[in-house]
Amino acid sequence: MVFKNRIWTTAIGLLLWAGAAPAGNAPVPYIPASDGERLQEVPSAADPKVVEMRSLRAKLDAAPRDLDAAIQLANSYIDYSRQIGDAHYAGYAEAVIAPWTVLAAPPASVLLTQATILQYRHQFDAARALLQTTLRLDARQPQAWLTLATLDMVQGRYEAARKDCAQVMNTSGLELGSACLGNLLSYTGQARQGLALLRQSEVSGGRASVAYQAWIEGLIAEAAEHLGDWPLAEAHYRSALQLLPHDNFLLVAYADFLLDRGRPGEVLPLLADHSQSDTAFLRLALAQVALRSPDASRYAWMMAARFEALKERGSDYFGREEARFALQLQHDPETSLALALHNWEFQRAPWDARVLLEAALAAHQPRAAAAAVAFVEQTGLEDPVVQSLARQVPMPSSNAPGENR
Repeated sequence: MVFKNRIWTTAIGLLLWAGAAPAGNAPVPYIPASDGERLQEVPSAADPKVVEMRSLRAKLDAAPRDLDAAIQLANSYIDYSRQIGDAHYAGYAEAVIAPWTVLAAPPASVLLTQATILQYRHQFDAARALLQTTLRLDARQPQAWLTLATLDMVQGRYEAARKDCAQVMNTSGLELGSACLGNLLSYTGQARQGLALLRQSEVSGGRASVAYQAWIEGLIAEAAEHLGDWPLAEAHYRSALQLLPHDNFLLVAYADFLLDRGRPGEVLPLLADHSQSDTAFLRLALAQVALRSPDASRYAWMMAARFEALKERGSDYFGREEARFALQLQHDPETSLALALHNWEFQRAPWDARVLLEAALAAHQPRAAAAAVAFVEQTGLEDPVVQSLARQVPMPSSNAPGENR
């Protein structure tokens, strides 16, 4: 099973977006300075995960009706898609299970796999419906409960997530259930208690898979950030990356940590070999801007092209990232605010609240972030950056919608 709290995708495209060019001027495509300039990384054929996927593909080709082989291959594609931040592999996974998804009554394992793909694409309502169907077929599916808990946390549905975590504990045991609950507590005004639970899971998970250990280390780092304990957060980000050095989710989270600490120079070598991921590439662009690099405009243009390529394919995965891009690279707070408000309709994690608050304040429309302020108050979110921003919104927010703890 894949125990990972991440919903990141990517798609590479070099189409032109007028928003990347100065107002009133026709945009000009970026032309590499030389044939040797690297624009994108592609997976190596020698990568162990690529070798594994090739082997699983051959196994399925030899027995195309083997459901277990199909699920193995699909999960391998999903895992790799998350690891490197490339959504194409999620598409490959969907194609693998397609013969079973069209059945009148797809097996629970197929529904779970499809739900994971939809969650990854931020098609949250459809993912939730499939997870609920999966659990009606088999209520003792810990991965389904954990995926549902993750989805509920991403959307700020913390009471629902608490029940999901209880089911994780019932179906999988104390260790994984405690990790789920510890992560939840870090969002609901109980970050210190959540951190204690996560550290217990860290100790007891010493014999678990590398992926599981890295997941716990990443959750500890995030909980430490909520508490403003920067040294502890950094230590656990580094521990997680020692376990999974090429994991896109961890790399991006640590890059955000470094940017917040005013250390953009460390982001460039951290992400230098991961430019195929749109989320990583955005952090590279933000670092270039913070360093006042002459390459900053090139990175901004390429990031704009990537967002446009996503739109061309009808993708709306990256509302949070696009809002940050509009604010920090295009210096367009009004567009950033519109994007952040749209994103808030679907995602309500701490970073989503932060992006909405930053955009509203930059646009001199603080009242537009009333829902985020209400969310912070009602959930008791402990996060020094978000709390500082929320205090700058001069209005009561008790009447804004949100879910209590």
